[in-house]
Amino acid sequence: MSVPQVSIVIPTFNRSGMLRRCIDSALAQTFPCEIVVCDHGSTDDTPAVARAYGERIRYVRREQDSGVHFAWLDGVISARGEYVHINFDDDLIAPTFVEKCMALMGPDVGLCFSVAEVRDDATGQALSHIFTGMGETGVYRMSRFMSLQIKGLVSPGATLIRRKDIIHHLYVGRVPFARSEYHGVGPDWLMTAMTSLDYPKFGFVAEPLAVFSSHAGSITVDAHADAQRKKKLYRAYQEARLFYTITRVVRLFRLDLLARLWLFVSQVYGRVAYGFYCLFCRKKTKSP
Repeated sequence: MSVPQVSIVIPTFNRSGMLRRCIDSALAQTFPCEIVVCDHGSTDDTPAVARAYGERIRYVRREQDSGVHFAWLDGVISARGEYVHINFDDDLIAPTFVEKCMALMGPDVGLCFSVAEVRDDATGQALSHIFTGMGETGVYRMSRFMSLQIKGLVSPGATLIRRKDIIHHLYVGRVPFARSEYHGVGPDWLMTAMTSLDYPKFGFVAEPLAVFSSHAGSITVDAHADAQRKKKLYRAYQEARLFYTITRVVRLFRLDLLARLWLFVSQVYGRVAYGFYCLFCRKKTKSP
């Protein structure tokens, strides 16, 4: 069997009704893709839904739910494609999403994303379009991506990115230096932001090729419906932005060289201190 160039990873948990349409939209892609469904601990009929697709998808099942980003990482590690699109189990992508994103990818392009439509799940009505304002479809300098990302979130659900970059930049635990967290929010932002440091360009498709469902039970919808939850959501994303900023400053001013010097001095001090201990303290303990 040939190795696929693109994998669509669908992490899922207890959303069997929505999962069917999500898988169907992945299978409808005009670009050949591997479909990986990663189920961490679902207690509904998700296993039956996934297995009904047979060999058209790969189904990864874990009995224990270890959290959303563990499911992401498990699915990405199980994927074989060089490029990966993480598709949330309540969202959809248009048939040409992967094809049009792949047309813009190249060695110096770190990721590609499209405009997304927010759709009312109950009525099917389009509520808004997000990730707009970039201009026409094309390849742009990465600084333009971060000008949008730093103010909000370009969701992985509208993004195509290299598998190796997800594995390298996806934090499955608490974001470093974070003092607060909210339902695992933050690593999704950080995954693409950190990737932006490694490439000079990104791709943008000026068409709504990703569809985000607005429904009760969505973390984002629930958070924006409650002032306290919305505040926690904002703080969690701010913690991710802080870590990105720290990393960028370290790279920009080569503070890693200062850290290496500090490490070297600390190691020399440790060796000298241990030498004095061996020379004087051990002699005292051996004297009668």
